[in-house]
Amino acid sequence: MATLSAHTEHILSEDAPKDARLDFRSTASQKSLIEKAAALLGESLTSFVLSTLVDESLKVIREHKATELTLRDWEAFNALLLAETEPNAKLKDAVSEYKSRVTS
Repeated sequence: MATLSAHTEHILSEDAPKDARLDFRSTASQKSLIEKAAALLGESLTSFVLSTLVDESLKVIREHKATELTLRDWEAFNALLLAETEPNAKLKDAVSEYKSRVTS
């Protein structure tokens, strides 16, 4: 996992001390489903739940960061939106093609 940050590598490290707890309740059917999935992968319930939560958390954070713009990026994007420029030939062609399809 060469692309992971040092912080993320620490979070995923098996050597990090396990000094925090997560406590939550579920229905019996939810627990049964999760236990079955863990067993199919040969993992303990704790290992399966923890790895699934960590993986999903990283995914959510990655997706969120992918849509964040730095202030510099936002200013550049905004400048492009506000710039008064003439449409180029490709854009004019695309508009003409769109109009011909919509009005046909």
